[in-house]
Amino acid sequence: MIMDKIKIVERNIKQVLNHWGFGEICSSIYAALALSDRPLTAKEISKRIDYAYTTTINALNRIIGLGHIRKMRQEGKNVYYIDSDLSDIIKEKLRHFLEILEETEKSIKQLDDRYRERLKGALKTVDSAIQFLKKMEKMEARE
Repeated sequence: MIMDKIKIVERNIKQVLNHWGFGEICSSIYAALALSDRPLTAKEISKRIDYAYTTTINALNRIIGLGHIRKMRQEGKNVYYIDSDLSDIIKEKLRHFLEILEETEKSIKQLDDRYRERLKGALKTVDSAIQFLKKMEKMEARE
């Protein structure tokens, strides 16, 4: 019974990460570490997520490169632990989306009048999204 509830939590964490651009294995690794009460070895992670060891190592290295998971030596073994929580990941992705939207807005505004007029609706939508993300940033800064 308790394992079923833990599996639901694991699935939900994976879904959040999938939504924010993490692949299946990276989401699985993050969820396994989030649900662990201690850092895990690559072999332990591999068993928990049911992926091959070498595939797990490759994915761990990708996530380490993103700065979300760290590796350290513990009792003669490399172990892995989470170094950023979900809110950090979401904030990072939102900043990235804001940059893309601002670049899109800039590109539309640089078009000549004829094309800019045809993209007036797109510009309005992009601007609306930019304003929304900027409001979210301001709210976050106040907290």
